Amino acid sequence: MTHVCVIGAGVVGSATAMALAHEGFQVTLVDAADRPGQGASRANGAQLSYSYVEPLATPAALRALPGWLLSRDSPLSWQPRWQLSHWRWLAAFIGACTQARVQQTTEALLRLSFLSRDVLARWQREAPAERPLGVQVRQAGKLVIHREAGKRKAAQRQVAWQARFGCRQRVLDADACRQQEPALAHDRAPIAFGVWTPDEAVTDAQQLSHALAEASGARWRMDTRVVGFVQRDGRVHALRCTNAGGAEREIEADAFVVSAGPGAAALLKPLGVHLPIEPIKGYSISLQIANAARAPQVSVTDAARKLVYARLGERVRVAGFAELRGADLRIGPRRIEAMLQAATETFPGAFLTGDPEPWAGLRPATPSSRPLIGATRLGGLWLNTGHGALGLTLACGSAWLLSQLMQGRTPSIDAAPFRLQG
Repeated sequence: MTHVCVIGAGVVGSATAMALAHEGFQVTLVDAADRPGQGASRANGAQLSYSYVEPLATPAALRALPGWLLSRDSPLSWQPRWQLSHWRWLAAFIGACTQARVQQTTEALLRLSFLSRDVLARWQREAPAERPLGVQVRQAGKLVIHREAGKRKAAQRQVAWQARFGCRQRVLDADACRQQEPALAHDRAPIAFGVWTPDEAVTDAQQLSHALAEASGARWRMDTRVVGFVQRDGRVHALRCTNAGGAEREIEADAFVVSAGPGAAALLKPLGVHLPIEPIKGYSISLQIANAARAPQVSVTDAARKLVYARLGERVRVAGFAELRGADLRIGPRRIEAMLQAATETFPGAFLTGDPEPWAGLRPATPSSRPLIGATRLGGLWLNTGHGALGLTLACGSAWLLSQLMQGRTPSIDAAPFRLQG
């Protein structure tokens, strides 16, 4: 039996372990945390947004770039750094901000996201009755609300274009938005129109990470930090690791999959494998519901504020912002205040705000927003990383696609857009 070691037990790494185990591989799952789902998956936006995969690099983003430099409070902000890799990433990001590239990437990501939706549904169906996949996935639907009427025609064009690839979406007027989500009747800001997508879902990414890691039957190596690789003759043979006590050890395997999030680039650089990945910080708060009638039932995205709302049981997860500021995990109080203010204005009276459970996580982003899935130039070394803000949405499909590539099978979708270049 082929032994594969997966580095990283976030939602992507845990899904990778699940997919490989499903195909008969022996799997070891390694992570520096004490349990799965403690990095970027811990408290992310919780939305399975299968029809919302447009890349961050767009013509509109390019036009907004000067403003990002001038304001620390903009939804998207950037702080220049002096590393050459940072400027290469930015140059590639600017190069991806064309309409043609946006459409190519969106099409590729839609195919991957729909594969992900189907794979997760299959794993749920196939789970034994005595051992169901221990996580709730709720098909809530998603409503994107827009505050500017001038953006309606562009939204209609996008809905029509995405329908070619199987997306089911409708543009709604303001009254229809409030009918779809009655809690918006109390919104203190005007709504111009919205886009409704009935097939979207919500789930807790941390819980999904743990459930997939457990269901995979993989051998867990938590509290284990990967510090390097053992390679000979152009092939990786083992990991060099330290445990929580600082003791060093090696983990041998037939193949290795890197799903290590933002740390993947630094981890592989000594091997001469250069990943175009930068950490992009996102924030979230988790608010206890005080008045269920005033809290959203469906997933809501406020396009103007770049915030998402996802109901998880008796809480609502509010998430947003994107900061390109390096590996800085400090929680900016102004970001938390902005999210609290937006949540209480959009859904007044819905939440208890005493303990918003503030969180920040680093998402591994490529310039094009395309994840890196597939082989590297070194034998036995594979990639499944770089998913940016779409890790939860794309995790299961990416894992399944990688398992097919590792077996030399014809993949379910075209894998070329996700191949590491160079």
